[in-house]
Amino acid sequence: GTDRFGAAVGFVVRLQQAAPPGGVAITHSVRWQLVKTLAARFDRTEWVQLKGMDQEFEIWLWTPGEASKEPAAAAPAFGTRPLFSAATPPPVPPPTPTPIAPGGGPPSIAVLAFDNMSGDPGADGLVDGIVEEITATLSQVRDFTVIARNSSYAYKGRAVDVRDIARELNVRYVLEGSLRKAGDRVRVTAQLIDAETGAHIWADRYDGALGNLFDFEDQIAERVAGALHPSIRSAEIALAKRRRPENLQAYDLVLQAMPHLWAHRREENVEAIALLERAMELDPSYARATAVAAWARAQHVVYSWTSDIAAERAAGARLIEQAATTVGDDPTALSALATAVMLLQGDLDRAEHFVDRALSLDPNLAWGWTRRGFLSVYRGNGAEGIGCFEKAIRLSPLDPLSFNSYIGIGLCNFAEGRPAEAVGWTERAMREKPGMTWAYRDLATFLAHAGQIERARGVVAKLLEVRPGLTVTQVGDALHFIEPKLLARYLEGLRLAGLPE
Repeated sequence: GTDRFGAAVGFVVRLQQAAPPGGVAITHSVRWQLVKTLAARFDRTEWVQLKGMDQEFEIWLWTPGEASKEPAAAAPAFGTRPLFSAATPPPVPPPTPTPIAPGGGPPSIAVLAFDNMSGDPGADGLVDGIVEEITATLSQVRDFTVIARNSSYAYKGRAVDVRDIARELNVRYVLEGSLRKAGDRVRVTAQLIDAETGAHIWADRYDGALGNLFDFEDQIAERVAGALHPSIRSAEIALAKRRRPENLQAYDLVLQAMPHLWAHRREENVEAIALLERAMELDPSYARATAVAAWARAQHVVYSWTSDIAAERAAGARLIEQAATTVGDDPTALSALATAVMLLQGDLDRAEHFVDRALSLDPNLAWGWTRRGFLSVYRGNGAEGIGCFEKAIRLSPLDPLSFNSYIGIGLCNFAEGRPAEAVGWTERAMREKPGMTWAYRDLATFLAHAGQIERARGVVAKLLEVRPGLTVTQVGDALHFIEPKLLARYLEGLRLAGLPE
């Protein structure tokens, strides 16, 4: 009744056999997690062949009497192999994995935030960029599901058991790693873990220069894909590559702009536009910067953050046409472009073309499913929209942007004639995103249609405090892309709530 069986137990028994007499052997992943002061130094690594396994594993060893206390701040050594050696470590052939996740669905993976082991806080952006690109590339392989980056980043800096992460995100596999930086040289180490068994499917490292950073990302993504599903060909990864920016600073500026864009506050959106304009100046051909800039202009219009709607629409239209000619196969840029087209130009058919391209390239793109949900409800199909928003939430269950899907589900419920449910979802979104004052507009009309007129009028009063002079006519102009009957009901609610005509 107290016996333990299974692949993880078998692996530990074989690992124990590799330890020196009286000593300790631990796996590379365990060593990464031991960030506090240790009683002894694990200062030697070896690649060993464990009994009954057809691959080598990198293990850390402690031998009695060889070393004393390990300094608290000491980063793990690179082991017996020289830093940035010209020789590449022998490839580790992956075992045949279980290609299907529990429940009969496709295998699923979360790419966790990599550890910055360089001691240089300035390298944090570099580490985050690597994870961003690995996640994006893996997401475009249709053989498995990839949890969105924002949900995986909820665990950054937290000591959480990989099995708990797998349960919370409902994934079978976890990719973790670290980065060391010395001058313009970097070492990226990554390992893929079967969270159900604790077995290490694959591990490797990459040494090189910062100028070859994108090559590192592609190699990691390709090897992870191959380890998860041997039938995936390298050509599929090649097709998944986006058009790279010519300027790494432009790439970094777009990453900096995104949190400002997602903040859903006027002053933050202004900051996002400024960062994106700098990115476009550095690399005019970088379509992602241009498409996201068009999206930012669209937010200024649709959330009533500007008194000159015509000028913002004209600026956004120029960006849309510029991005449309260079967007290529970048799902993020395509989704941004779809958003800008539907909000600025009201061309839902063209927006559908862009969002469908994005989802055909990356079926795991939570943001793409969010945009598909809005597209459905803008056409008056609330039931279809709810399905899309729910899929976005499943793909990124801990996403700080989930409030956007809650807003969408609220509008869908209103479209389906359930204003009270719409109120609940909108209030949930506003709790998740404090300071998102434009949503008073949705809340007011939903309350009015739910028969809560006094509450609706109080919400309109708050809306007019932050947006003096706002009228029903201006809202109707900003939301001209919504199906006419649905828009008419929406505007009627604002009239009932007391918004001036």
